[in-house]
Parts: sequence; structure tokens; C-alpha cells
Amino acid sequence: MDYETDEQKQQTATKKKSFRRVGMRVGIFAAGIGLGSALVYVIAKALGRRAQQLQRPEHIVDDRGTGQEKAARMLLNLRDRAFEASDEKLAVALGRPVEDIVGWNDGHELIDDDVVMKVRGIAMHRGVPIE
Repeated sequence: MDYETDEQKQQTATKKKSFRRVGMRVGIFAAGIGLGSALVYVIAKALGRRAQQLQRPEHIVDDRGTGQEKAARMLLNLRDRAFEASDEKLAVALGRPVEDIVGWNDGHELIDDDVVMKVRGIAMHRGVPIE
């Protein structure tokens, strides 16, 4: 017959408790890793954007003295407010490829005076404040 002694029952109960403790510790450890990686991701994104903004050269675009920073801000405002934040729709309206729009937004390409004039004209016709 399978009769367990009190000592065997106590050992079994102790083993179950230790497994629960180990499981709980592993769970807390995994949650900590997840939270830590999320924080690292958010901080890296924030620092990356700041670094991209700092790398943009201050090239004067038009006769109004508009620099690359202001031109990029105008472009983003027009895209977000008039074209549902769609690079594709803005590219069609400006008559430029989507790659140009993405390059301007990332700061990899210079925004020229033709684009700034088109952005101002489209914003004026649509009644969208961009500056």
C-alpha cells in the first residue's frame, strides 16, 4: 500500500513551495527584463530623434530666411494636418517620390526652395496653418 509518512508529506509540501518560489522569482525577473528593455527602447528613440535634429545643417532655403529646421517643421505640419499624416499623399501633392519625403523627414536630404514654395501654396489653398 502507498502510505506516506508525515515526514514524506512534509518533504513533498516543502518541494512544492520551493518550486512556487522559484517560479515567482523567474516571473519577477522576466518582468524586470521586459520593463528594462522597454525603457531602453524609449530612451534610445528619444535620443535618436534629438541627434537627428541636431545633425540637420542650417541651410537657408528661400528669400524669407527659412532654414532647414523650419522647412522640415512646415513639411511635417502640412503632412499631419492636411494629408492625414500620409507620406504617400503628400508626395503626390508635391509631385515628388515618397523617398524624397522620407529623406526630408529624416534629415538625410536637403529641402529645396521649390518644395517650400509648394508647401506654403498648398497650405494656403487648403487653409492649413503650418508656421
